[in-house]
Amino acid sequence: MLHSSHSKAPTEEIPTTMQMKLYAPDVTCEHCIASIKGAVNGVEGATFVSGDPDSKSFIAEVASGAILDQLAAATEAEGYPLGEVPSEVGDGHTGGYGAATWLPEYTVTATDKGADVNYTCYCGCDAGFAFDRSEADQAAEGCCCGNRIMVAPADVEAHMKSGLEDREYRIDVQEVTAPWGQPLQTALAVPVEN
Repeated sequence: MLHSSHSKAPTEEIPTTMQMKLYAPDVTCEHCIASIKGAVNGVEGATFVSGDPDSKSFIAEVASGAILDQLAAATEAEGYPLGEVPSEVGDGHTGGYGAATWLPEYTVTATDKGADVNYTCYCGCDAGFAFDRSEADQAAEGCCCGNRIMVAPADVEAHMKSGLEDREYRIDVQEVTAPWGQPLQTALAVPVEN
């Protein structure tokens, strides 16, 4: 009598990847993009998708946020450190005075978990957001004057609006660059005085 054993093949875990647009301010031409492509593809868990020398940017697919540090080191070793969005690519925001017209100017500093995105508020306090790149969903943080701030890789305004109370807010959305080169969106909700 023949017996056959039916065994299941081990289930392979499908890795989740994300695409990120990163900036390298020293990029000037297609040769620069080709060098970045080689550096990115040399990092385990990272794949070069495309690059644009005019915007000094490229898109990479990464398996996790932790790979960004390795990717930043690899591109810097090739002579293309990741960095700030060039001013000609930015959104042209400038600071103002008073809650009704004021727009924040952000400073971004690296932390062990991600980055602090800070601004000096029109009320005089220093406020900001502690972005933890290992967290998918992060809650808005607040200032003493009632402002609410949130930072996320994308769709930050929609996330901010979904968490606001019944009060009316003016929402300013800007883009900042994380220390590892990833663009992040900031949403600052400023209470509207009636």
